Amino acid sequence: MSIKNRWFALVVGLLSVALVFGAACGGDDDDDGDGGGETPSAGASATPSGGGDGDQAPADQQKISIQFPEPEFYDPHRSNFEQDIGVERMLFRGLYNLTDDGSGGVKVENAMAAGDPTINGAVYTVKLGAHKWSDGKAVTAQDFVYGITRACDPAVASPYQYLLGAGLGDVVGCDALTKNEDPAQAETLKAALGVKAVDETTLEITLTKAIPTFKTVFSLWPTFPARQDVIEAKGDAWTDAGNIVTNGPFTISAKTPGDSVVLAPNANWAGKKPALQEITIKFIDDIAAAYKAFQNGELQATSILSTDIKTAKADADLADQLVVVGSARITAVEIQMENEALSDLNLRMALSRSIDRETLNNIVYDGSHKPATYWVVEGVTGFQGNAAFEDKIGYDVDAAKAALKAYTDSGKTLPTLRFTTRDTPQRRNEFDFLSKAWKDTLGIEVTPEFVDSKTRSQRFNAEDFDLFPGGWQLDYPDIENPLVGLFDTDGGNNHYNCSMPEIDAAFAEANAATSNEARIKAYQKVETLVVTNLCGVIPMYQDGLPFLVSDKLGGVVPNGTIDAGLPGTYCVECWFVKK
Repeated sequence: MSIKNRWFALVVGLLSVALVFGAACGGDDDDDGDGGGETPSAGASATPSGGGDGDQAPADQQKISIQFPEPEFYDPHRSNFEQDIGVERMLFRGLYNLTDDGSGGVKVENAMAAGDPTINGAVYTVKLGAHKWSDGKAVTAQDFVYGITRACDPAVASPYQYLLGAGLGDVVGCDALTKNEDPAQAETLKAALGVKAVDETTLEITLTKAIPTFKTVFSLWPTFPARQDVIEAKGDAWTDAGNIVTNGPFTISAKTPGDSVVLAPNANWAGKKPALQEITIKFIDDIAAAYKAFQNGELQATSILSTDIKTAKADADLADQLVVVGSARITAVEIQMENEALSDLNLRMALSRSIDRETLNNIVYDGSHKPATYWVVEGVTGFQGNAAFEDKIGYDVDAAKAALKAYTDSGKTLPTLRFTTRDTPQRRNEFDFLSKAWKDTLGIEVTPEFVDSKTRSQRFNAEDFDLFPGGWQLDYPDIENPLVGLFDTDGGNNHYNCSMPEIDAAFAEANAATSNEARIKAYQKVETLVVTNLCGVIPMYQDGLPFLVSDKLGGVVPNGTIDAGLPGTYCVECWFVKK
């Protein structure tokens, strides 16, 4: 069951909501985020690196290098990690685009669309503007038909298909196509999909019902257009340099797996022309090494460790280049519910109640995160906070030992569990803290599996893990976003295999709600069921995210709600090297 709700953002909405913790995914998505930051609830701010076009250095100086973890995909219809989506937003655009509204909120602007849709019942007709792919061919309505079809096609297996399914995008036939297991029916179901090209510049999208959030849904990466001729000719290699065609401000000029990808301007981009003539994205998992590279002038933007915030503030050269973005992200220990031992709530409860989140935050993250036993982040309407859950899953050694006793009294033996995490100093420190807590309190041995960022993404998507530090960064600031698709049975991002009839019933209640108040209450019920049952996640803290952005890099306006990877990536065409 994949349920989204027609009411999301209906009242306060994505178009104007400003999260209390200031500029906050895109996407979005389950990023490992090795950073920390000032306590999000304290309103940590991010200072734009601005300036006008007159401040720009000459074109031959418009080259930068920035740090990212390595993406698993450059294909927006297959992606669910922030490092993928951050790069893809530089390469592709949909009908509409999410941007900063100037006051910490988000607004929707035209991208490939020429304007608002014409609505006739549940049929939305969108006229395209005059846009071209990087190879000079026009962006057509058929490109959107193909792209949206890929998002619904089980052969592509988009983890974000549910954004177009029942309750959110509500595209006619999308769920039926996704659930199809009969290859003989595939083409018939694709033809029945509620998306068609009336002509080259007119796209018709038929929904099961009218929705108030059409433009928001069709700004997100699963709805991006795609070139059928290129993908069919090149297969999985279509995103390689020399093969890829893009419709965003940049394209890929070189790609070295394990090292870097180089972007160059899309000469056919019809939007704001990028000043930057070259962006080298270096794949660096070791954030401490990236910090040094920034100091040496090798990087112009990078994530940094939370433990480096004080050092950066005390450095006269770095203080003005420090950007702390209040984050709309929860980090948790994610749990593979299909593991026989972890399927027992008593064991999950023992693990959760052994974690001293306050001490973890102080020792590993220098007090820079906000300890959390909740899942829906502060700043979202419907936030329940620690008060709702601390006495149920929070730190309590006696309760942890009692839960373990209930587990062993049922005849079960202590398991040895794997802990799959990125190979960085801070993640190693986090593992050391957690594994010691579990060993000392419960006698449970946990074996680390330190991997690079790309392998980590692959392992999560393949559901090849026992315990996995990850979490959720909002794609849009609404209570449904960190819940739907993550905890509903068969949800596209439910790789921990949380499945409870009570949770599915609460999702159905939210979907049937006829008021925003009722919808929020139903989603609060979902969160309560998820957290109190530790169904796939053990929440640990709400993140803050610290970065260093060179004072020579202009046009960087952070908005953590829609940023992905680094501040301001939603409008990389706005960036420039200053004189």
